[in-house]
Amino acid sequence: MRTIKILGITILFIALTYFGYVKVNRFFAIDSCLDRGGRWNYKTNQCELDSNKLVQEITSSNWTFDKIEGSQLVFKNGRKFETNLFELEFIGQVSTDYKAPYFIFSGRDCDECDANISIYIHSPSDGQLEVGHGQNRYQYPGTEKDYETDRILYISRAYYGQVLETTKGVIWYENRLLENGKMGRSVFLSRIDNGIIKDTTYEDNGKLGETINLLKKGQCSEIVGRQYTSEP
Repeated sequence: MRTIKILGITILFIALTYFGYVKVNRFFAIDSCLDRGGRWNYKTNQCELDSNKLVQEITSSNWTFDKIEGSQLVFKNGRKFETNLFELEFIGQVSTDYKAPYFIFSGRDCDECDANISIYIHSPSDGQLEVGHGQNRYQYPGTEKDYETDRILYISRAYYGQVLETTKGVIWYENRLLENGKMGRSVFLSRIDNGIIKDTTYEDNGKLGETINLLKKGQCSEIVGRQYTSEP
């Protein structure tokens, strides 16, 4: 009887957690839509923007990267985006039908510290990016070694753009050192879905070939990897 009760509570907890996640995700999507002057269609669960505003937001020529000024990304139309990062570098961008493109850039959130350079993915349509205390950062592709033993901890390759036939975003093909001493393979995907980023980790199911084919067609690009050590 006690086992059944515990099982019931566990199932209820999982269900509440799932529905809570769905509601929070929807709330942020609606909030972002309204901030951009659009209206939320509750039947289709999509953001509807005025056609002129939509064109203004997503036209690629509006977001041609020009240069870096300190911690800011500067675009050829004169727009600037403040990242609040040190050692900032621009990598590329992924277009979207719903708002301004997602910029992919790298940096660290502190000056003269032990934090590694990280990847960041953000659209200016979503407002200011929070980067303090390691928020919203993604691991840089390449090879990470233990700073004490020099043992390889992590190897990955990452791509952005049309990374799968039906998916836009950023994808990492990863090999990570497991507790049993073996390297475990996995895929980490940040996909753009209805104008928001959704992160998913799953087992490597042989999709690298699909991504490489898209790379050869010019539909995605690879983020050049780095060699670095783990943070102390």
